[in-house]
Amino acid sequence: MKKSWLYVAAVILACSWPASLAAQDTLSLVVVSSERRSSVQNLTTQEELVTASRIPAAQTRTLEQLLRLCPSIDIRERGGKSIQTDIGIRGGSPDQTMIQLNGVDFTDARTGHQSHSLPVDSDIISGMDLIEGIGGNTGLTGAVNIRTRISDEDFLRANLSGGSYGYAYGNLSGQIRASERLTVFGAGSLRRSDGYRPCTDFINWNAYARAVYDAGGAGTFDAQAGWQKRDFGAAGFYSLAYPNQFEMTSTALASLRWMKNAGRFSMAAWASFRKNTDCFQLIRGDESLVPYNHHLTDNYGAHSSVGYLWAGGTTSLVADYACNFILSTVLGERIAPGEISPERLEVPGYERQYEYMKVRHTGDVFLRHAWSRGALGLQASAGAAFSPYGTASLWNAHLDWRPSPLWHLDAGLSQTMRLPTFTDLYYTAPGHRGNPDLQPEKALTAKAGAVFAPGRFVFAATGFYRRGLNVIDWVRDAADAPWCSTQMTRLDTWGGDLRAEYRSGGLLRGATLLYSHLWSDKDSAGLISEYALDYMRNKLSLEMLLAFFGDSLQLQLTGTLYDRAGNYAAADHTMQSYEPYFLLGCNLGYDTGWLRRGTLRLYLEAENLTDTAYFDFGGLPMPGRWLSAGVMVRW
Repeated sequence: MKKSWLYVAAVILACSWPASLAAQDTLSLVVVSSERRSSVQNLTTQEELVTASRIPAAQTRTLEQLLRLCPSIDIRERGGKSIQTDIGIRGGSPDQTMIQLNGVDFTDARTGHQSHSLPVDSDIISGMDLIEGIGGNTGLTGAVNIRTRISDEDFLRANLSGGSYGYAYGNLSGQIRASERLTVFGAGSLRRSDGYRPCTDFINWNAYARAVYDAGGAGTFDAQAGWQKRDFGAAGFYSLAYPNQFEMTSTALASLRWMKNAGRFSMAAWASFRKNTDCFQLIRGDESLVPYNHHLTDNYGAHSSVGYLWAGGTTSLVADYACNFILSTVLGERIAPGEISPERLEVPGYERQYEYMKVRHTGDVFLRHAWSRGALGLQASAGAAFSPYGTASLWNAHLDWRPSPLWHLDAGLSQTMRLPTFTDLYYTAPGHRGNPDLQPEKALTAKAGAVFAPGRFVFAATGFYRRGLNVIDWVRDAADAPWCSTQMTRLDTWGGDLRAEYRSGGLLRGATLLYSHLWSDKDSAGLISEYALDYMRNKLSLEMLLAFFGDSLQLQLTGTLYDRAGNYAAADHTMQSYEPYFLLGCNLGYDTGWLRRGTLRLYLEAENLTDTAYFDFGGLPMPGRWLSAGVMVRW
């Protein structure tokens, strides 16, 4: 692993040599840059999925639940409060989704089931973005970037709530501007529940810190670090034949980012690290019949970019590097005697040793150019991605046109790819067979959109087509057959989104109507699909915000109709089709005004208010009506 750190250091040093050039970066500039723009420079489009105005001032919904309404995002939960969630983009699988935190890639190389496990809560975020047309070895369908809050004032905030199913949640966060140049933010939380059915109990700990420092002529530094621990009952999560599963995961992550403008040059670099451990118990608390699965995954990353502004636009050179390392009792290639020290092979807390290992080095280099004149903007990038599977050429192009202040038109074309996860390649257990011969997935995506914004209204439409090649999926040909990791020769997907918004200062502060439709021409040929053929076919959402007595009392209502394509095998091995379902939620908050130098807010929240029986994965019932009440205090 020392070699991995040398690679990281080399990339950082390669881009940091101009740091001595004189320039003055301000703290406000880096905050805007790091929160609203991705570090991935070879992208096509970036749009806000969740804005600060759509996040209730005090609420118990998770990051994943906030994304449920977004037409381009498919959220598939296996348990309450998003304890185990898959995030898909425009019909894609969770393994095809890149996850970023403040523009830094923290995607898990072992499985997309763990990529969403980041140590941040919705209390502390300022928004989430969808990034499409990403180059490199991950993010075939795009990325979701989560932005944490950095503000211009010091504060301390506490959020406490409790509710159905023995639910309890507490979050404490705060920020201090230690000087004009340094801002430090920190947060910690606990979320737990007894479960809404047997073996769905959970407990989740989060801790997160971020610091932004303006070093004057040396540039601006943005550091973040976090830790998460999740223990949860997994009642049939991965196999209905085993209703008493259990999983324990922990995640530690950190990144250091540097940005600087020097005359016509703009430079950026970051290095990151993410460690994830996982103990999966097929039979909870008993490994006499089936031993527990243990995994330890280290993901190292580095990024560098240099841009130059000239008469013809801005030209940038971008490079990325990643190292994925795993020790496991089931994933990887068998460890040869003496290859790793016996001490490192010990599974902490268990009388077991890791028996398998895999190391994967990847990288990419891109040349990007952006040009704009008046209402017209063009950008394009081309480059190569390097991996153990060889070299692949990737590219994208994007056109922006604003013919008037009311209209915004755009169109893009991109070629992307992603490597198989370690689970795709090697996971073999009761009911599952991995495939070590899998090759990278590739996709060609075309997208066009239009936005019309007259006065208080916004109307938007987006259409896309994606041609996927060598698409990886877990399938089986019968209800009692094992899941097998395989590749489809081609998977064509069409889709479109519609959005209508209204904003006002009266009783109805805002209303948003969202609709999305997807269609794939890949016939399942009798196969039962776990991801690629079980896409969200139709989704229709309405969100309303009402305010009473000024802003003292606010009511947020959300209703969504879901219609999923595909089929599944029920517990009795009969084949069933997914049925449409409707979810209604509300959040009622009251600002008391009792605090002279702060805010006291009381709130009630209801999820699935109509007590709808539904599931995102066949045979896994999701919670019924879930009520919560809480208090938020901000000084």
